[in-house]
Amino acid sequence: MQGAPLYAVLIALEIEGRVEVGAVYFPALDEMLAAATGEGCWWNGRPARVSSATDLKRAFAVYTDVNAFAEHGRAAAWERIRRAVYACRGWGDAYGHALVATGRAEIMLDPIMNVWDCGPFPPILKEAGGYFGDWRGNETIYGAEAISTTQKLLPHVLRLIAGDAARDAESFTPASS
Repeated sequence: MQGAPLYAVLIALEIEGRVEVGAVYFPALDEMLAAATGEGCWWNGRPARVSSATDLKRAFAVYTDVNAFAEHGRAAAWERIRRAVYACRGWGDAYGHALVATGRAEIMLDPIMNVWDCGPFPPILKEAGGYFGDWRGNETIYGAEAISTTQKLLPHVLRLIAGDAARDAESFTPASS
């Protein structure tokens, strides 16, 4: 994009409707994430883990294009999440999901995503201890949207997306676990 060399090579193996193996490589960074179901997630040869954060007020959220939230009917959900987290930055879809899998961000939101861009992320996030799927909590690459986050933050993120007034972002207190 505009000459920036941050792009990804994405590879996934789907077996009987479920992605079981995924790999993503960022040539400009010489950074690779790879995972297979039951085999862990590896980041440049080291184990990869999602963040241990349990409080949205300390979470770092990343996204691809801030304008896409309004274009795809997600402006209100984005605003609730934006207010609830510590900071938000745009990083592009593949790199944002990789940041979550490696514990460098807690939430990646994409209101529009193609299946081929989702491919490697279900096993990568799951094996790193996180979640990859749609905005309703379904682990899928076919939702035309995507979220990556930690298992601990997932229920809170889904509540904010749904607009649960009982758990407004202003008064969020994480559940103990």
